[in-house]
Amino acid sequence: MPKLQYLDPLVRERDPFVKDVGIENTIYGDLVRPERLPKPNCEVWLICGPPAAGKSSYVRANANFRDIVIDVDSIAREYGLGRERPSEATAMLLLDRNERLAALAKETSDRVAWVIIGAASEELRQWWCKVLGVEPDHLIVLVPPREELFRRIMADPDRRSVQYLHMRLVDKWFMQDA
Repeated sequence: MPKLQYLDPLVRERDPFVKDVGIENTIYGDLVRPERLPKPNCEVWLICGPPAAGKSSYVRANANFRDIVIDVDSIAREYGLGRERPSEATAMLLLDRNERLAALAKETSDRVAWVIIGAASEELRQWWCKVLGVEPDHLIVLVPPREELFRRIMADPDRRSVQYLHMRLVDKWFMQDA
């Protein structure tokens, strides 16, 4: 498994799999809501929705081969992790995601980035739009009916080991979105 190189010396000193990596121990602030990210220089699309909403499929259908895609599930696959991953990997994956988000500040203005996140609440989506400089028409929220999401989760062999977790996450997403 590759070792990440972090910009923040506080994080670099620690093993990324160690559970005690605090959520505020990064140069960008909180791991989940990195409020100190530099503004992207490129165009950013934010794709949001509950598990199995089709976020990755939407990006695959709309992104150009030169575009940048930032998605925690894709990053996990780069490390050989599937949808069922150890809880201690979460900090490492979020650190990696935040490094990639920060790197968007160095991209040229003709580049396009697609950022995939859950962001159940309108308030959270607006927070991400502000931090990433997302134009209003570049925010896509995919919300199929709950029954369709459950059907997709149960039919997806990649989600077999996390079906019930993902169904609970769908329920939680709808509760936060209300």
